[in-house]
Amino acid sequence: MTQGKLFKEMPKEDKTVKHIGYRLYLKFKNNNENQVSLYHNDTLVKIADISDRVAKRLFVIEAIELGAKKSHLAEALKISRQSIHNYIETKKHFGTEGLIHNYNPSNSTRQNRKEHANKILTGNKARQLEQI
Repeated sequence: MTQGKLFKEMPKEDKTVKHIGYRLYLKFKNNNENQVSLYHNDTLVKIADISDRVAKRLFVIEAIELGAKKSHLAEALKISRQSIHNYIETKKHFGTEGLIHNYNPSNSTRQNRKEHANKILTGNKARQLEQI
């Protein structure tokens, strides 16, 4: 009789998983680095397509609010820590609206809204949704 192995073999590192904080990690879809899932305590929190700039900003803010480390998140998403800091400050000063429309901090909220007024949908929302 042979003696069983004393130690389990270490599982192979999953290259699609990036740890970004205590009990937080990102899992990228196999061949698509733009499809990412955020997990907290092994529970799926959010799935996002980070090729969309607005979705990426909102995703970053949500991860930070859950406790992600800026440096780990920046490395995993291949963005700078300064960008993450800018997203946080923009949300703090202008709210989600400012984050979505990428408001300029040198302008007031009123000026930013005027500059982005042409991007706001007008008309009957029900009719717009019908067209989709």
